[in-house]
Amino acid sequence: MNSFQQISETRHEYRLKGWQRWLFILLGGVMAAGGVFVSILAFANSANPFEAIMPLFLIGIGIYLAAYALRSRLVIDGARIEVRGALKEYTADFSQIEGFRTISSRNGSYTQLSLKEGRGKITISQSFDTDDEYRAWFQQLTDLDARDRDALLAEISRDAELGSTPEERLNALKQAKTINILAIVVTVAAAAGLNFGAVNLRLPSAVVLALMPVAVLLLIQRSPLLYEFFKKKADPRAEVSFVLMAAGLGLLFRIRETEFVSLQPLLFLIVPVALVFLAAFFNSARKNSSPAGAFIGLLFFAGIYSYGLAVVMDTVADRSNAATYMVSVMGKHESHGKSTTYYLELAPWGPVEEPNKLSVSSSIYSNTEAGDSICLALHPGRLHAQWYQLAACPAEPAQQPAQ
Repeated sequence: MNSFQQISETRHEYRLKGWQRWLFILLGGVMAAGGVFVSILAFANSANPFEAIMPLFLIGIGIYLAAYALRSRLVIDGARIEVRGALKEYTADFSQIEGFRTISSRNGSYTQLSLKEGRGKITISQSFDTDDEYRAWFQQLTDLDARDRDALLAEISRDAELGSTPEERLNALKQAKTINILAIVVTVAAAAGLNFGAVNLRLPSAVVLALMPVAVLLLIQRSPLLYEFFKKKADPRAEVSFVLMAAGLGLLFRIRETEFVSLQPLLFLIVPVALVFLAAFFNSARKNSSPAGAFIGLLFFAGIYSYGLAVVMDTVADRSNAATYMVSVMGKHESHGKSTTYYLELAPWGPVEEPNKLSVSSSIYSNTEAGDSICLALHPGRLHAQWYQLAACPAEPAQQPAQ
């Protein structure tokens, strides 16, 4: 079948969807007008020319948004496609296109055309108001995600190590997904046990979390056709990155309500563990279909895992007795972001030689005022990184009756 001969010679031009176009125009106009207003005030009231120049960036963003709304086009003219943005235009002929992929991101999904011979890629937003003619044009292109999926399934069905028949080998893929789900459940349960369970459950839960990346690595090394991390949506393999994330965050969450005098002693564990983590998964990331994204994700996982592991080893494994310090509260303040964090401002105490702050719950924050005293329990730390927590103050000794 010659797909090229089936392409309509009619020209079709698509603009952004109406509501999105007007939204960008409105936002652009507001930002540009605001920038002009702030710039005028700055020129009139400030002798510093830099303060007057800064609003020009706001004006530039406003102009860009308006240009994006008014200028963006998707044009299909026979065998030729043109994608126009606020500043640039990209064109390609049907014969130059290898195929397309659907890319999912945090901000939504978009279509990406891959050109032959490594000539680059063309991104097409989902914001264009397209029709059946557009979809018919794209149906004649190769869906590279589906092609890769079919090729991987075919490779699995031919791998003799996964079974004696193609059916058994494909069934191994279903089993791998079941194993992956069980691993996620175990990891989440261990994270809950470490952070919310009884004291005698914390150390075993920490051991499980610490070993989960090892289990994931063994699965990937043993069956790379069945397991993958940071895989594309169309990839049929089991996604193991959720296990790595749950293990790292489960360990890291242990730092809540725990403060350290200094984190420096923990670096002697954090750095080598992170390097070993990166080295262990490096080959898998290198072979990933999106190696750059896989390496970024791998750095994130290595960081939270190594840091969380060091925190847990220093605190949960610390069985020594704590020293209690009574500390004066100098003040308090709130920090507002996605949530509100409450801090008590403390006077120097024990090994902390400078004024410091302690994050507390809203109820403790409300019931504590400047001039009050609180008690902190200081632990030496299994890795010699001293850590402390808010503690109940010891009861005052009873007064002896006068003789």
